[in-house]
Amino acid sequence: MNIFYYDIAIPIPIRETFTYQSKDIIETGTRVAVKFRNKEVVGYVIKNLKHKPSFPTTEIFEILDSEPIFKSSDLQIISWLADYYHHPIGEVFDTFCPPSLRKRIKTDPLITSFDTTYEVIKEDKIFELNAEQENCVKELKALKGFDPCLLYGVTGSGKTEIYLRISDIYLSKGKSILILVPEISLTPQLQERFINRFGDNIGIYHSRQTPKQRYDVWNKARSGEIKIVIGTRSAVLCPLHNLGLMIIDEEHDQSYKQHEGFRFSARDLSIKRAQIEDIPIILGTATPSLQTLKLVQDKKYKQINILKRANGSEPPGFIVLDINDSKLESGIAKESLDAIEMTLSQNKQVLIFINRRGFSPLYECNDCRWVAECKSCDARLVFHHGLDRLMCHRCESAYGVPKKCPECTQSNLSLQGSGTERIELFLENYFKNTTIIRLDHDTTKKKGALNEIIKKVHGSDSAILIGTQMLAKGHDFPKVELGVILNCDAGITSPDINSLEKISQLLIQVSGRVGRKEGNGKVLIQTRYPEDENLRELKSGDYLNFALKNLKQKKELHHPPYTAVSLLRTSSPLAEHNIKFLEKVASILSIESDISAIGPIPSIITKSRGNFRHHLIIQTSSKTLLNKFAQDIISSVSSWKETKKVKWYFDIDPIDYS
Repeated sequence: MNIFYYDIAIPIPIRETFTYQSKDIIETGTRVAVKFRNKEVVGYVIKNLKHKPSFPTTEIFEILDSEPIFKSSDLQIISWLADYYHHPIGEVFDTFCPPSLRKRIKTDPLITSFDTTYEVIKEDKIFELNAEQENCVKELKALKGFDPCLLYGVTGSGKTEIYLRISDIYLSKGKSILILVPEISLTPQLQERFINRFGDNIGIYHSRQTPKQRYDVWNKARSGEIKIVIGTRSAVLCPLHNLGLMIIDEEHDQSYKQHEGFRFSARDLSIKRAQIEDIPIILGTATPSLQTLKLVQDKKYKQINILKRANGSEPPGFIVLDINDSKLESGIAKESLDAIEMTLSQNKQVLIFINRRGFSPLYECNDCRWVAECKSCDARLVFHHGLDRLMCHRCESAYGVPKKCPECTQSNLSLQGSGTERIELFLENYFKNTTIIRLDHDTTKKKGALNEIIKKVHGSDSAILIGTQMLAKGHDFPKVELGVILNCDAGITSPDINSLEKISQLLIQVSGRVGRKEGNGKVLIQTRYPEDENLRELKSGDYLNFALKNLKQKKELHHPPYTAVSLLRTSSPLAEHNIKFLEKVASILSIESDISAIGPIPSIITKSRGNFRHHLIIQTSSKTLLNKFAQDIISSVSSWKETKKVKWYFDIDPIDYS
C-alpha cells in the first residue's frame, strides 16, 4: 500500500507547516481535516513530499474538497504573501478562504459549463464620452498581459463610465472582471451602475455579508456563473474563472491596508496577483498615492490622465476661513452657517465633513481637569448622545456617564469638542424643517442602512449631509453645492511622515463631492492656520502638482517610498517586556551598516485592550534587504525567553506610524 506525505498549513500563529500522511493522492490547494494538539482542525495542502520524512507522521482523516479550492497561481500568491509580510501561512490561507469553508464542511464538485454572457442594457443611460475619455478607453483597450496603469482622473471626470466601457470589452471576450473598492459604503453605488449596464448577475463580496452569501458569490465566481465581482479587500483573491482584468478604485485609500491581524495591502496584493496571472490592472483615483506616482516615474506603471470633469463643469473653489477670532457653535463658524443658509435657500445640498463620530470627544471636570478615559486603553472616552454612554473607539467598551467627578466629587463636568452627532443635533435646531442626514459608522451599522441613507440623499432637495471619511470617498451627490471642512488642522500639524499625503487626499476627495452637476460649488476650510504654506498650495486644487513636490521632499529626506520600512510592533500586559524585547532586537540590528533601527517607541495609544504597545522602526535601502533582516530577526527571536512574554509581528510598508 502506498503512503503519501504532505505539508499542511494550519491556521495558527506559528510560521512553520506540519507533515501528515495519507493513503490517497491529494492535490495541493485542497482542504483536509487533521488532528493538531488533540483538536480536529481544517488545514491546507501546500506541498506533496517526494520522500518519507525521518519523523513519525499522523494520518489525514478526511479530504474536504473533491478538487482544490486554491489553484496553483493562488498558492504562489499565498506563499508570496506569507514571505513578504512574514505572517504564518496558515492564517494567510484562512484570510482568503470563505468563512464557511474554514470549518469542516465538504465542497460540491465544481461545475464550469456555464455559458454566461453579458449584454449592454439599452435602457441604461450611457454617457457620451468626451475626447479625453475616448482616448482613455482606447489606451486601456490596448493593454496586454501584466500592464499596471494609473488612471488619474479628477473628481467627477467619469472614471466609473470608463470602468463600464472597458469591462464591456473584456466581457465580450468571455473574460471575468474583479473590481475592488476600499470600503463597503462604496459598493451599493458601483453595484447599481454595473447592474444598470449589464444586468443583475453581479457578485458582491465583503465582510458584512453572511457566510452563506460570501460562499455563494465565491462559488459562482469560481465556476464562471458570474463574471463580475465587486468587493472590498477580502475579495482580492476571489477565484474568478478566466479572470481578464482587475480594477482598483480609489487606489490611494488607506482602507486597502488591513489594520488588525494580518496587515496586508489589498492594493499591493492586487498588483502581485495581476503579475502572476499576467493580466492588466487599472488603478483609478483622483488623488494617487505617492507610492504609485513613484512607480509611474520609474516607468513601471503607465499613466493615463482625465483632467476635466465629464460634464465640463469647473471643480469647486477653495476658501480658507480663518477661525482664530470666530465664535464657534458646535465647531461651526458664523461665516460657515451663513454660507450653509444661502445654499439651502437655493434648494441645494450642503456637505459637512468632520472626522469624529459621536457627540463629544472629551468629557472633563472643569475644577480638577479629570478626563474620562477607558480602563483598558490609553484613550479618552467619547460621549454618544443617542446611547447616553461614554464609548471607547479603540475597544468599543461602554461606560455610564458620571454626574460627579470621580476625582474631586464636584459636579462641574462638561463636554468639549464636537463630533458628527453633536453637529447633527445643533443643525436640526438651527435649520428647522431642513433634512439633516448623518453618514458615519454609527448610522450604517444595521443591514441596509447605508442604502437607505444614499436613497434619502438622492431623494432630497435642500439638505445637509454630515459625515466622516465615509462621506468623502467616491460618492456621487449631484445636488451638493457647498462643502464645509471642520477639522483639517489635525492633519496639517500632525508629526506623521505621511500626514501631508493624507490631508491633501482628504481635502481633494471631499471637494470632489461638491459642484458635480452645475460646477458652481465651493468648499470652506475652517482653520486656525490660514497662512500654512501647504494649505495655501492646496487651494489651487492641483493635487498632482502638490503630490509631486511632496514626493521630491520624500526623496531628499530618504523617506518611503524611496526607502523600505517596517515596524516591529509588540504588545504585552507589562510595558517593560516590550521594551526589553525591542531593545534586544535593536542591538542585533545595530551591528549592521546598511540598516537603521529607531526605538523602542511607545504607540500614541500606548495601552489598548489592556496591553501596552511599542514598536521599532526598521529602515533600509531596499525591500530585499528589509526582508532579509526580518527573516534574521525571526530566526533569532524564536529561542529568546523574552519572546514568550510579548505578542510581536511585522507591519510591512506601514501607513500608520502611531
